[in-house]
Amino acid sequence: MSSYDNFTEMKKFVGFSSEDAENLKSIAHVFEKHGPALTDFFYETLDLYPETATLIEGRVDSLKATHARWMGELFTGVEGGYDEAYFNNRDIVGAVHVKIGLDPRWVEGVMTIIRTGGHAALAQELESAAELGEKFNSLCKILDLDLMVINLSYADERLTRLATFTGMSRKLIENCISSG
Repeated sequence: MSSYDNFTEMKKFVGFSSEDAENLKSIAHVFEKHGPALTDFFYETLDLYPETATLIEGRVDSLKATHARWMGELFTGVEGGYDEAYFNNRDIVGAVHVKIGLDPRWVEGVMTIIRTGGHAALAQELESAAELGEKFNSLCKILDLDLMVINLSYADERLTRLATFTGMSRKLIENCISSG
């Protein structure tokens, strides 16, 4: 199964629907307002840890711009949707994280920052608890789908390393893994 097929299957699994896409579009304004502070907090947090501080040193302003673009696309999709173009965009994000050597635990941890900060922003702007719950659920779904795509990049890189190290073909390694 291709990575895009995995993404499509996981969209079905988590129940990501056109209603979720509409929910995300409807809260884009919240993140236009609160997103810069969330991005600042995100990078301030990364700067507190030597492993991540080294990776962002001297590049914070450009990284903030990239992060703001990524965050904006959570609410609009890529080319207006959450299909293959969106997947390919997120796959590139994952490949960049792998390339710079960012341990995946940091990626998973920062998603919590986005979730909790996102919830706080929505709670400030939405009056109804029901609406907050509905919109936040859609946000969690897209964040988890993004995280899944990024994690696929790490899995792919590990298979490549293992194939190179052992001299075995990727297909053989994948067959060994899937046969249990």
